[in-house]
Amino acid sequence: MKKQKFLIIAVLSLFCYRLYSETPENKSELNLPDTTQLLLSYIENDTELKNLTIAAKKAALSYDATKIDNGFDINLASGNVTIKLSEDGTSIYASPSAKVKLPQASNLSAQVTTSVNYSENSTSIYDTSLALGVDILSTSTLSNKISLMKAERSVVEAERKLGKRVLNAEKEFYTELKKLLTSINSIMTAKENLYSDEIDFEAVKIQGYSKASSTYRKAELKVITDQHDIEASLHTLIHDCVVFYKKCGFDIQIDDNTDLMSLVPSDIEAGTPLNILDFEKENYTSIESANWTYKINSMERSTNKNYSLSASAGYTFDNSSTNSDSIDAGLSGSIGGLSLGAGVSIPVGTASNYPAITLSMSLNPNTFRKNSITKQQNSLTEEQELLAITAAETEYETLVVETQQKLDSLLWEEKSLEENVSLYAELEKDMSVLYKQGFTSESEYLSAQTNLNSYIIKKVINQIELIMYNDDVVMNFIPKEN
Repeated sequence: MKKQKFLIIAVLSLFCYRLYSETPENKSELNLPDTTQLLLSYIENDTELKNLTIAAKKAALSYDATKIDNGFDINLASGNVTIKLSEDGTSIYASPSAKVKLPQASNLSAQVTTSVNYSENSTSIYDTSLALGVDILSTSTLSNKISLMKAERSVVEAERKLGKRVLNAEKEFYTELKKLLTSINSIMTAKENLYSDEIDFEAVKIQGYSKASSTYRKAELKVITDQHDIEASLHTLIHDCVVFYKKCGFDIQIDDNTDLMSLVPSDIEAGTPLNILDFEKENYTSIESANWTYKINSMERSTNKNYSLSASAGYTFDNSSTNSDSIDAGLSGSIGGLSLGAGVSIPVGTASNYPAITLSMSLNPNTFRKNSITKQQNSLTEEQELLAITAAETEYETLVVETQQKLDSLLWEEKSLEENVSLYAELEKDMSVLYKQGFTSESEYLSAQTNLNSYIIKKVINQIELIMYNDDVVMNFIPKEN
């Protein structure tokens, strides 16, 4: 059976981005693991993925077992062996048999049975028969095919769950990384507020307000509050970073002096955004699943026939019913709750031409009543399955619109952020020259630098969102087979 491909999207690169120092004072940079290694380690440590891998192997084994059950079958039996001890000696009675069956060929079967009576004085073999059996009107072949299809489907679905979990684990990785970047950006915003309040505070000082005045104290308190907010956010960020890297299998050490921009990936590339219309509608997961359910259940409903007919033929040596060899034939069938059977054994090699005839009949009136109810239930179930297909198609149409709108927003945001990064990079460059020449304050320079860093982070977040968008699109469709 063809294997399913697992799509693993291109991942992050090295966590070592830094354009300028966050402040004129030195900040410590981190030597972090390669991001590809982080992602692979994160996925490798995923417990759910390990469980799904085991489940896929178990489904494959179950499929192999089903193929054995529906394949060539042979059964050898000794029957009940009776050993009798007496003064005259020991006697043994046995009724061995052998049966070969081929389910795919309308339950074609061949069976040999005999009876053996052994004693110290003699050995007798009687009631030896050879018989062939086949279904004339039966759904056994279709039932066997359905069981194989279901077992194969279990393997396919297990592999799909495994592949989808890989994408989910990747998406969870990017979600946590995005959370860290959002926290860093919040700190950047808080620092921008701090620098703005410091500029206002310096203006209050220049204006000559005394330290005891309310204007001076309010301006000073705003600066102190901003500093405390930044410290609290930094402590939370440190905790989240340590936990995130631990999930990836790495231990890191960061502190308040760590350059925050060294935590920001510098080369995340989302690649080409996927167009949902490039994927076939029939491969939309919900539609494919609803169609499969309708198909397999329709096949099962077709096996629920209220009639059957099978035939058998054979040859019996020393048939005790005719006291001779005999040619045997039989028919058995059912219609609703009525079951009929007929068999005949024609003597061979004897003067007698009188056959032995066997007849059987059974009747269960409730079966007719239940068959009528089952037919109505099947009709209602089929109606539900068709509604499920329609609902899945409506769901697909809605998803197409939502996905296209989301992609448009992400692409517009990407273009806007690229322009802002370019503009703020120029501003930061100019402010750096002015600061070194003494024409602007440290707070004004840091404000420009922080604005640039903030937009750099937003741009990285946008790229992460595009990667997650691609993951979402892929997960909505079944993977293509080789």
